[in-house]
Amino acid sequence: MTERVRSAGGTSQRKYATLTRSWRRRNRKLLWAVALVCGMVLLASFVAAQRWPSVAWPLGLLGGGALAFGVIARLSPPGWIENWQSGAWGEEATAKALRPLEKAGWIVLHDLPAGRGNIDHIAVGPSGVYLLDSKRLGGAVSVDDKGVTVRRLDDPDLAYQHTGSSHVLSLARQTHHRVLGTTRIKTWVTPVMVLWSEFPQGVAEKDRCFYVHGEELVAWLQSQPQTIAPSRIEQVAHAVGASWAAAPLRSTPGEQ
Repeated sequence: MTERVRSAGGTSQRKYATLTRSWRRRNRKLLWAVALVCGMVLLASFVAAQRWPSVAWPLGLLGGGALAFGVIARLSPPGWIENWQSGAWGEEATAKALRPLEKAGWIVLHDLPAGRGNIDHIAVGPSGVYLLDSKRLGGAVSVDDKGVTVRRLDDPDLAYQHTGSSHVLSLARQTHHRVLGTTRIKTWVTPVMVLWSEFPQGVAEKDRCFYVHGEELVAWLQSQPQTIAPSRIEQVAHAVGASWAAAPLRSTPGEQ
């Protein structure tokens, strides 16, 4: 199964690299100007330190600060671009968390193409098929009848409703229908949002989508009742992977 060799976070990482290169090209004059000024300050502080050794320490701090500022300016694209990097880290964290399950006979597929977006992970084991979407949200998450609320850690009054579950549920439904359309496998695909954020509830459900803290993921998956015979896990995983490899549908891009 070639799908299993795809690395977690690959699509997000490539998107981050592409957007960062584009951002640097558009701002190359500004970045070169910053680098020139920082270089001049660094050189001037070095020369001055040689001439006035008594103030070499503060001059060294000045030169080091200029160097650090230049490096940070080049390595700090806008937040919306950095979100792709953050998304890749979340996917990598989920992949790492799932490794004990793979050793126990589960099959985990990573970074499956899905039209304009991708599926972070699909895990297949005795308790079923799970479509996992990894998130590193900048705040404390709570799930209740009103939906999924993310509150900023530094200012709880600043909050917003996260709507990513509709995307995850849509991909789970598409996966179910694709597999059913080409095989006789009727196993439902359970949508799960894996949260690598502050999430005191640990596990919650809202509108048929589950929300699970990354550190609780393996235990939660293992606690679910068996729906697939161990001897059929390979067959089901192959059908799931092949269903997306054949002809990805156009889907709404997931939020990072």
